[in-house]
Amino acid sequence: MTKRIFKKIGILGGGIAGLSLANFLNEKSVVILEKETKVGGLCRSYNAGGVSYDIGPHIMFSKNPEVLRFMTTIIPTNRIKRSNLIFLNGRYIKYPFENFLGQLKDKKIIDYCLNAFLHNPYKDMPAENMLAFFLKTFGEGITRTYLQPYNEKIWKFDPSMLDTQMVDRIPKPPEEHIINSAKGKYSEGYLHQLFFYYPKKGGYQSMVDAVAKKVLEKGVEIYAGKAVINIKKDGKVWKVKTPAREYVFNRIVNCMPVHELMKVLADVPQNILETAGRLLYNSIYIIIVNVKKENVGRHFAFNIPQKDIIFHRVSKLDFLGRSYHKPGSSTLMLEVTFRENDGYDKMGRKQIIDLCIADMINLGFIDSKKDVNFTDFRKEKYAYVMYTLNHRRDTDAVLSFLRNRGIESTGRFAEFEYMNSDKVIEHSMSLAEKMNKK
Repeated sequence: MTKRIFKKIGILGGGIAGLSLANFLNEKSVVILEKETKVGGLCRSYNAGGVSYDIGPHIMFSKNPEVLRFMTTIIPTNRIKRSNLIFLNGRYIKYPFENFLGQLKDKKIIDYCLNAFLHNPYKDMPAENMLAFFLKTFGEGITRTYLQPYNEKIWKFDPSMLDTQMVDRIPKPPEEHIINSAKGKYSEGYLHQLFFYYPKKGGYQSMVDAVAKKVLEKGVEIYAGKAVINIKKDGKVWKVKTPAREYVFNRIVNCMPVHELMKVLADVPQNILETAGRLLYNSIYIIIVNVKKENVGRHFAFNIPQKDIIFHRVSKLDFLGRSYHKPGSSTLMLEVTFRENDGYDKMGRKQIIDLCIADMINLGFIDSKKDVNFTDFRKEKYAYVMYTLNHRRDTDAVLSFLRNRGIESTGRFAEFEYMNSDKVIEHSMSLAEKMNKK
């Protein structure tokens, strides 16, 4: 006979969204159900040769002081100054690209970027997609040289078919900054991200574990390795089944990917299933390469717009602090995005790793395959939400349906919004405040 557990609130998903929600709720009669054997979701960390690494180079920053304080006081952190670069045509260009045009060292390209910005025929035109926004805001030179190829590479999608939600917060740079940039007089951009925080040890998982510890101490129950196989409303309660148990909740909050929720939620109309099916996302390979020596210097992340290079970004984990440095070596993280049936998804672990190492040699990041000490590899299905032209309409339709059924949502893939961990925590904080009033 299936064991039945009664609680007031069920949180479906044990990523940082679900854990932080449970932390901010006043209610203690709460259960968190997590499919994986370890909580954390996209904020999980892994270990390769004694070096902790995340699913992508997570960092802690936020414009919300309360959120930033929560993230940086729950565990010991390092405060780090950003050192991100773009590797283009064999040169390192400091990020953001438009603030450091002079580092291109190619007068023809510099003049192209500058003149297209100053005499921009697109500046007064409407921008209803990502590509149009780039052209309107930065001109053709900056767009064609860096912004367009890099975004085509990371999204594996034509940017004219993506909307502006990812980019419309980017301000148009002052003419003086671009003119000075072309002359070699540089200024920092995106100052709110100039400094960031990172856990002193254990990767992002250490923050996840600290939140989980707080949640457990207040009496919340966390069940990892418990895949939800059915969710059904029965009168005024929700019945949520896992292979071994049935949970009965007064309320449920979804923190799992909305695509996975649709597979187990009963009585979903066909039109909503079809709408959810149109929500596109990218998956990602994370490749760890520890090497005897490398040629990238003391920097953190490198964006690679070249189409013939398999990875779009390289991060040097040693930059994050002493706990992430293995003596006598450097540890590099490479990211490769893909989607189902795009070719990359059929590649095996060895093929991906071999291509990454070959491309690092081609770029001059390392000298030889003999410099490689060890590698590691992760494949993550849900990585990046894609803001297609129909994203807003379709996402709103699905979330509205769920709210009308009495299901709240929080988290990147639950809300289907491209949110970093700080914004996810902020959304969970807001939802908890709303639920605490009821």
